Order: sequence, then structure tokens, then C-alpha cells
Amino acid sequence: MCDNNLLILNIRNNINGDFKKVERLSELEPGAFINIDWNNKSLMLPLSLKKGTLSFSDNKWDWRYEIDKKGIVNEQEPILYEIELNNNIKHECTINSD
Repeated sequence: MCDNNLLILNIRNNINGDFKKVERLSELEPGAFINIDWNNKSLMLPLSLKKGTLSFSDNKWDWRYEIDKKGIVNEQEPILYEIELNNNIKHECTINSD
């Protein structure tokens, strides 16, 4: 869920062109990407290495998992940013693992 709207997320690796579905973030490989269907939008965001976060971004949208000082990824509360010229809109999200 993001901003109380259902969000469907799929993560895939594409290192060999096989588009293998990722079940755990620890399985990510170079070339990984996510597909998001949310709020009448369909997004495909590539893995984007950024310090302190695990991020998927196309410079218009940014899906992030924060990483704490111990190196643990917060998988349950990702953040979706809508990136605009002078303003970034933060969408609060939660993951339901059911």
C-alpha cells in the first residue's frame, strides 16, 4: 500500500536476460529492476546504486528501501518518491507479506 492505495510490486533480475523473479532483496543482481502498478501508473524502475539506500529509479520516480547503520535494509516500509524539478513528493508505503 502507498498513500492508502494498493500497489503491486514485482522485482526481477535481468543479468542474463532471463527476467528471473526476485523473492528476497538479498538475491538482487546487477540489471535488476522493479515493476510498480499503483494509482493508475505503471512504472519500470532500474536498480540505482545510492549510498544509504537500496533504490530503483528512473530520475522521475524513486522506490527506496532505507539501510540502517548496521547495514540492515528496512523491507517493510519502502518510500516512493515522485521527483519533480523543484519538489519531491514522498509517498508513504508499507509491505504486506501475505
